[in-house]
Amino acid sequence: MLDLAITCKGKVAIVCNCVDRLQRNYDATPTLENLRKLGKIEVHFINENLVITKDSRATDLTFWNMHVLMANFQVNHQTEKVKDSQKKLWEEGHWLGLAPIGYLNGKDEDTKKATLIIDEQRAPIIKILFEEYATGLHSLQSLWYKSRELGLTSKEKNHFEESKNFNKRTFVSRNKIEDILKNPFYYGIMRVKGNLLPHIYGPIISKALFDKVQEVLQSKSRDVFSHQQEYKAIQFAFRGLIKCDCGCTITPEHKIKKNGKRYVYLKCSHLHENCNQGLVNENTLFEQLDNELFSKIQIPARVFEALKKNVLNNLEEEAIMNANLKRNLQTELQILVNKEDNLTDLYVSGKIKEDIYNRQINAIAKERTFLEESIAKYKEITKDIKATVDNLLDIVGNLSDIMHNASPNKQNKLLKLLIKDCTLHGKKLKYTVRAPFDKFIKCDSPTQWFKHTTQDLETYAKIADEVKMVKQQVLVSC
Repeated sequence: MLDLAITCKGKVAIVCNCVDRLQRNYDATPTLENLRKLGKIEVHFINENLVITKDSRATDLTFWNMHVLMANFQVNHQTEKVKDSQKKLWEEGHWLGLAPIGYLNGKDEDTKKATLIIDEQRAPIIKILFEEYATGLHSLQSLWYKSRELGLTSKEKNHFEESKNFNKRTFVSRNKIEDILKNPFYYGIMRVKGNLLPHIYGPIISKALFDKVQEVLQSKSRDVFSHQQEYKAIQFAFRGLIKCDCGCTITPEHKIKKNGKRYVYLKCSHLHENCNQGLVNENTLFEQLDNELFSKIQIPARVFEALKKNVLNNLEEEAIMNANLKRNLQTELQILVNKEDNLTDLYVSGKIKEDIYNRQINAIAKERTFLEESIAKYKEITKDIKATVDNLLDIVGNLSDIMHNASPNKQNKLLKLLIKDCTLHGKKLKYTVRAPFDKFIKCDSPTQWFKHTTQDLETYAKIADEVKMVKQQVLVSC
């Protein structure tokens, strides 16, 4: 409404039944007062028989402010009463809001007041879940599957229609199962604003059962943490690299056969029931990558040294050319800066008019921006970039040997440098080769590398640190 009043060309009349229909606090007062003083609005309050305009007398303005004050007091007083009422109800054991799953919001038959009643369909299932988990034989994942078998569905609106349409049932999530197991409401205690208060509704489980479940949860948490720490200490080449076609993570694990040989297999976590991905031997993927990637990124010894020399010569030539271009651009930029300073002196001394000054300053600013952007394009070819290209060629030239002789941890670092967007489909790995290695793969002959190795210097600069690190940790004598 006020935005409309501000944009209207003429005066706007605001008609209110009473003052508190317009204001219950002072947030809008500065805007209203400013519009009133400018003559943009006049406010009509019917109950108070009051009209506020640009020319209102002091008594009318004071009367208006007093009513705003009373409205503000009433709102604050009402808020305080609501908070006191909530606190009293909580202390008496009443739950306010949507009932936890296992209970339903209803009305007391005698008092007709809002209350909670036990959900005859879901409460027995929740009790079974507590009892099952207390045995210690379940994980949260397996208990979630159990809840689906038992038919534990959400009770929120639009999720479940009683007996009308069974197909619209929505099973509760795995996270909801964990919330249920940790909720003391089911044995008679409700959690309110961080405090635990007894409630007046019938319990679904005993406190002893709840405490047993908490012990199992804590022990499972410790076991999971220990397992995760132990798992993190194990080195795997494909850890953190591959997703399943179903969207789940592919995780590696060791398998020891009867003959004592140790193998690494990759498996899907199978969070989606329709996933049929089986176990895949890690060596199968290495064979695929060796054929499709490692063997293609190899430089014959007779080409290797010539290639490196050619690349570094090209970098030197480009460095000289870029330095000359950059120097010329910087000279032009300095001329513009001097011109801008002189123009400002003329304007301050009153020798040129403001419109001429603004026009010329804007033209200089545009030209200056263009020059600064051009200078940024001509980056210096530093020793670091030369070393990066040198390191990169060393790795590329010996990639297959490096990969076969490296430890799993070093293989993992190199694979992350080489490929991305990896998904497993059956026993086939789909992936994208990272830049600049993708350029080497596309070359039909190593002699074509001469024109590719100096094209994307920014890419070389970005991976400089990674290449140096990988070379130090991975490169072995061949």
